[in-house]
Amino acid sequence: MIADAHVHLDAYSPDELRDVLSEAASSGVELIVTVGMDAASSAAGLAIAQSEPNVYAAVGLHPWNAQDYPSGAPIGELRELATRPKVVAIGEIGLDFLNNLFLDLSYDDPDLRATQERVFREQLRLAVELELPVIVHSRGGAHETTARVLEEEGVACVGGCIQFFEGTPDDVARYVALGFTFTVGSSVTFADPGGWCETVRAVPGDALLLETDAPYLPYAGREPARSTPADVRRIGETVAQLRGVDATEVFSASITNLRRALPRIGAAG
Repeated sequence: MIADAHVHLDAYSPDELRDVLSEAASSGVELIVTVGMDAASSAAGLAIAQSEPNVYAAVGLHPWNAQDYPSGAPIGELRELATRPKVVAIGEIGLDFLNNLFLDLSYDDPDLRATQERVFREQLRLAVELELPVIVHSRGGAHETTARVLEEEGVACVGGCIQFFEGTPDDVARYVALGFTFTVGSSVTFADPGGWCETVRAVPGDALLLETDAPYLPYAGREPARSTPADVRRIGETVAQLRGVDATEVFSASITNLRRALPRIGAAG
């Protein structure tokens, strides 16, 4: 049994989605968590989860969308979604200090960073209130701030997953101390840009998860460009090679870890 801990199923057309889910099942992917980026995508992902027995949902506002809510996150909408069946986490939330080329924004702007942090904190408080884990996006040198905010907001009581695009073994240790797991994705299939593979090896076996972030991040050499949950098999095999273990061990551990990190899976029917 294989699990994809982080996808965006709402990004596929209905026809694409049917084929994507069929391909995933044929590849042995039997558990999928689809993750929201705003209230609309969260609602769309939840609708898919409610119609598919092996799909669960997370609802949240992505840091790239935070600037659209200068007065604060849409907590009322997110709370209403988060209390519905099949929701297992608040996410995708967090901090991202990389320049946003899609929106032509520079997060060197202190006001934009402050808005991201405010929106992040508000959603963390919602997660603690609802006793839901969080799925955290942290990129662009944001790990130190992200870990500090998680600690200040007392999120260790609910834990969750760090979507791990980058980082160091020290970042791993910091998040592990807060009770978090890590989702390793397709970036592991590319040439190591300088220490990433060491970081993947540093993740404890009981904190390792796998993700595709489909359809956005295809693995190295994949054609066409859009990825699918079935690609998690390739990612897991690459992780196993890096860690010097059998792929079945990685797949087995990752699904056990995902159920531990998001305990409403299976109970959120």
